[in-house]
Amino acid sequence: MEQMYAPSVHLKVGDHDRHRLMPRRSAQGRVILIVQRSWLIASGLAAAFETSGAKVVIVKNLHPDLANIPNLSAAVLDSASHELCRELEAKAIPFVLYTAQNQFEAESVIKKPASPKEVVARVEELLT
Repeated sequence: MEQMYAPSVHLKVGDHDRHRLMPRRSAQGRVILIVQRSWLIASGLAAAFETSGAKVVIVKNLHPDLANIPNLSAAVLDSASHELCRELEAKAIPFVLYTAQNQFEAESVIKKPASPKEVVARVEELLT
């Protein structure tokens, strides 16, 4: 079983130097679920996450069982499936909605056509 450790970060606090372990906030080695109806959008997102070192699972349709993907770290959804969102929240798996729909106003919404790099950056912010 592979174990991942947070990198040590050197911080200067006042007159004393201290080392602290900071949580890893990158997609490196993470499993990211991408649910998009458009293959073009999904493949662009996948390429951006893979460039950041993530492993990507792409699916076209929402299903609540997607929350059971082994080692799932985060998800990018194209529309809200209340059941899947509840499953992800119950497992403390962060997710964002990457959508053109205007009916969603929340911090976890990224409006299309945001770039894949922006989506990766937002997901990395959610990872701890």
